[in-house]
Amino acid sequence: MRGLRKTLLFISILAIMLVSSQSTVFAAEINSTELSTGCNLSPGESKVLTFFIRNDDTVLHSYSLTSEGSANNYELYFSSNEVATKKVDIPSGSIVQVNLNIKLRSASVNADKLIVKAVRDDGKENIINLSLIINKDYALSVRSMLDKIDVLSGKSAEFTFSVTNNGSKDLNNIKVKPELPYKWFTSKNAETVMNLKSGETGTITTTVDIPNSQASGNFIAKFTAVSDEISSSQISVPVTVKTSSIIGYWMIGILVLIAVFTLIQFKRHGRR
Repeated sequence: MRGLRKTLLFISILAIMLVSSQSTVFAAEINSTELSTGCNLSPGESKVLTFFIRNDDTVLHSYSLTSEGSANNYELYFSSNEVATKKVDIPSGSIVQVNLNIKLRSASVNADKLIVKAVRDDGKENIINLSLIINKDYALSVRSMLDKIDVLSGKSAEFTFSVTNNGSKDLNNIKVKPELPYKWFTSKNAETVMNLKSGETGTITTTVDIPNSQASGNFIAKFTAVSDEISSSQISVPVTVKTSSIIGYWMIGILVLIAVFTLIQFKRHGRR
C-alpha cells in the first residue's frame, strides 16, 4: 500500500511539473542553457512572452536582458513588475518573472528569429532562440488626416483617420479605439464601424468631447484601429486646448487697442 501511495504521489508531482512548464518560455538557472520556442505575429500585433529566471546561487546576482538577430522591425522591451527594465536583481534562491513585450511594426521576411539573452553579472548566460512566424493574412494600419488638432475647452473635436487593410484577407467591424487624456471621452454614436477588403482604404471620423474644466495646454490623444481579426499600431495626435477666457482676454485687448488708436487719432486731427 505504501509503495502504491508513493507511486501515485510521484505521478501527481510529475503531472503538475509538466503542466507548469507549458505556461512559461523558460524557468531555469542561468548556466549556459539554450532553449527554443516559437511565436506567431501579424503586422501591428502585440504579444507578451513570459519567462522566469531563477537564482540558485548563494548570493544575489544581477541579470542583463538583451535581444538581437531579428530581420524584421519590432518594438520590444523587457519588463518586470509592470516596469520597463534592462536588468533585474535576483536574491539568492529566488525566482523573478520577466516579460518580453514585442510588437511587429513591419515585416520583410515571413520566418524570423530573435535571440533573447539573460546574462548574469559573472558572465553565465541563458539563451532563448525565438522563432517568429509572420502572418500576413491580416494587417491593418491607421493614419490621422490632420497633423494636430486645436480645440476650445468644453467643445468637441473631430478626428478623421485613414484606415487601410494591408493584409490578404478581408477585415470586419473596423473601428478606431481611442486612448484619451483624463475626463476626455468620445461622443455617443460617434464611432464609425466598417468592413474593408484586402487592399482597400476607408475613412473613419471620431468625435471627442473636451470637458469644461480642462485647462489650456498641449496634450496627446492616442488611437488604434481595431477589427474582429487584428489591431493596428497605435498612433498619437497632438491636441492643443485653449480656454474661452484666453480668447476673451484677446478680444478685450484688441478692443482696447482700437479704442486707444481712435483716441490718439481724434486728438491729432480733431473733430472734422
